[in-house]
Amino acid sequence: MKKPKVTIIIPAYNSQEYIGRCLDSVFAQTFQDFEVLVINDGSTDETGEIVKKYARNNKQLRYVEQENIGVARTRNKALKLANGEFVAFLDNDDFIDSDYIEKLLPSKNEDIVISGYKRPDVKGKIVREVRLEKTNWSKFVVPAPWAKIYKRKYLLDNKIEFLDNNIGEDVYFNLIALLSTEKIKILRYVGYNWFFNEKSVSNTKQKRYSDINVFDLLNESYDELKRRRLLDANYEQLELFYFRYVVWFLLYAAKGAKKERIDKTYDELFGWLGERFPDYKSNRLLKGNLPGEVGSTRIIYKTFMRFHRMGLGKILVWGYAKI
Repeated sequence: MKKPKVTIIIPAYNSQEYIGRCLDSVFAQTFQDFEVLVINDGSTDETGEIVKKYARNNKQLRYVEQENIGVARTRNKALKLANGEFVAFLDNDDFIDSDYIEKLLPSKNEDIVISGYKRPDVKGKIVREVRLEKTNWSKFVVPAPWAKIYKRKYLLDNKIEFLDNNIGEDVYFNLIALLSTEKIKILRYVGYNWFFNEKSVSNTKQKRYSDINVFDLLNESYDELKRRRLLDANYEQLELFYFRYVVWFLLYAAKGAKKERIDKTYDELFGWLGERFPDYKSNRLLKGNLPGEVGSTRIIYKTFMRFHRMGLGKILVWGYAKI
């Protein structure tokens, strides 16, 4: 039997409300040489029944059920089960434009093709759009595995996997994937729809600093990059990336945090950064225009660095925690 060109990997968990829309967008693709691999990661709602109904009517869909093991281990399992020459990841409440796979397919033997994304809300209004510039920094702008297509053999040969952690499993994966090859193509195309659902847990219930294993992510990714000898050649970009991530995390989990907890986490994170990147405050890329970074995001990080250099960065986090 001829193997498909692309495997579209969808980890599914309690997504009964949106999994149908997700699958409809896949089967509406202009490029049809693909299989869809849906792994039901222990859903307790009707997700499984909905997907099985789709599978009965479409031979391109492969359905797997398992006990809940988390998105990282599910994606790693899917990479081994996939039959496609290329793999694309799709989250179960997101959807893709009809020409998405056609646009992202490599044309010159690329290992990875990267694109931007849109954020539609429940009414279909686009609340944010990220369109990438063709610059080296652009490959770091979207750390998620979606809005990209990967050559499966490249991932398997280089043992590139997701980190089993409660934050940043995709950051770990993409840092290694994006720095282990020069065969990367960046598109200005935007066809991935990252659904902005105000009712979802991710948008209404922020985790606390103490609930998230952020130092596991930082240490595991840094040590793995060093082990693979990817650190020195990409030092300046990684210095900026880790600063960017530290700032993002401080703000992400700040809501409702007490001043003492913010201060402690702030000092620990920047202590970690300073030990590994002693001159991060003088990062040349951050002083420039950050070509490829989205305008508003560029302003946030440059402003935070100015405050941080003056010893006033905690004020920004305190203020954000009260919004």
